[in-house]
Amino acid sequence: MNVMRKIATALRGSVRESAEVVIDANAIRIFEQEIVDAEQGIARSKQQLAYVMAERVQLERANSALRDQILSREQQIAKALVINDEVLASELAEDILEKEQIVNEQLIAVQNLTTRERNLTRKIQLSGQQIKTFRRELGIAKATASAQSASRLAGSHTNSVDTNIIDLTSSLQRIKQQQQRIDDTSDAIAAIENEIGDGALDKKVESAGLGTRKTDIQSILERVKKV
Repeated sequence: MNVMRKIATALRGSVRESAEVVIDANAIRIFEQEIVDAEQGIARSKQQLAYVMAERVQLERANSALRDQILSREQQIAKALVINDEVLASELAEDILEKEQIVNEQLIAVQNLTTRERNLTRKIQLSGQQIKTFRRELGIAKATASAQSASRLAGSHTNSVDTNIIDLTSSLQRIKQQQQRIDDTSDAIAAIENEIGDGALDKKVESAGLGTRKTDIQSILERVKKV
């Protein structure tokens, strides 16, 4: 049982290591997607902020209308009192009381919405600034990754060029050796021909000044001198 637990632990460790390898290999892509997710979150927050602002504006507009109604009722009460209609005046006053309660409740709601609007605005602004920073960091990370990739590629090309130069040097040396071998062979063949070829003996006689033609010429010269 202990062995099985250790195997399970080892498997979890292997999965974790594999996951970390995948994360490291895709770190920039993951970072960029997280920025996109955060930007989408800000967009949703802006929509919520717009809703809060609209609610606040509607409540303020409703309160303004209620205040106008209260002012109108107050004027109606004054006229009712002039004609000594106490009942009507009381009814009007009761209506004013209800409207004032509504105004007070809505004022509290407006204050809460204003606070929420202020907090949301500050949060969106702060998040926006942070995302701009992350965007700049993403650009730097991409540029760095491109530079590192280019450096690795350049190093690979340099190694390839070095290998090619070595190969070229070796090939040139081989060509020179082959050409030298051909020249040496030709010289050797000429030397052999001079030593043991068909005309080798005649060449030696001629070289020694004992050639037949030369002897004949000399004889002719001697004969002419005697005449």
